[in-house]
Amino acid sequence: MRHVIGLIILLITFTAVAQENEKPTQPDLPGELLLDFGLNVLSENPANLPAHVIGSNSFGIYYNHRIRFNDHISFHLSPGFTFDKYSFNSSYTWYDSAAAGIDLHEFKSFLEKNKLVTNYIELPVELRFHPLGTVNGEGWFIGLGAVAGWRFNTHTKIKYVENERNIKDKLFDDFDLEQFRYGYQIRFGFKTFHLFYKSYLNNMFKSAPDASGVNPSAFTVGMSFSGF
Repeated sequence: MRHVIGLIILLITFTAVAQENEKPTQPDLPGELLLDFGLNVLSENPANLPAHVIGSNSFGIYYNHRIRFNDHISFHLSPGFTFDKYSFNSSYTWYDSAAAGIDLHEFKSFLEKNKLVTNYIELPVELRFHPLGTVNGEGWFIGLGAVAGWRFNTHTKIKYVENERNIKDKLFDDFDLEQFRYGYQIRFGFKTFHLFYKSYLNNMFKSAPDASGVNPSAFTVGMSFSGF
C-alpha cells in the first residue's frame, strides 16, 4: 500500500512539473499601450453643418514603441486606431433619396442626435525631448511629430421622433470624405500622463459638403495615458 501511495505521489509530482514546463511564456514586448481621449474641432463650419464641440470626441488606442537615442531624445512609433465623432447642431444630414442617392439634405424631423463617425488606422510618429534627462521615459517631456491615417469605416448616427416614437438610424457610406488624412501633433507630459494637440492639414471632404463652399480641416485636443 505504501508503494502504491508513493507511486501516486510521484505521478502527481511529475504531472505538475510537466504542466508547469508546458505553460506558454508571456512575450516581453518592447512597448506599451497609449490611449488618447480628446475633443474634435473643425477649422470652420459649413453653413448646413455647424459642429458642436460637446459630442464631437475622439478616442485612440496605439501601440507605442520607444527607441532611445540618449538620455534626452527618443523616437516613438505608435501604430493604432483612431475613432472620431463629429456632432452637428443642424437638421441637415446625409440620407439615401431615390432622386439624388446619398447626399446632404435637410431632414423632415428635428434631429435629437446628428453625428458623423469616422474610424482610421493611424500611424503617429514622434520625437520626444526630455530636458532633465531620462532612462526609461520617465520625467517631463515635449513631443513633436506627424500623424497619417487611412479611413476604414464611416457612418452617420441620427436620432429623431416620428409619430411619437424615438427612432435611431445609421447610414454607411464614404460621404465624399477623403480616404487619407495627415497632419502633425504636439505632446507635453510627465511620465504616463500627456496633453496633446493634433492638427490635420488636408480637408475632411473631397469637395465642400454644401453650397457654402466651406471644406473644413479638423484638429483634436485632449489627454493621453500610457504605460499599460
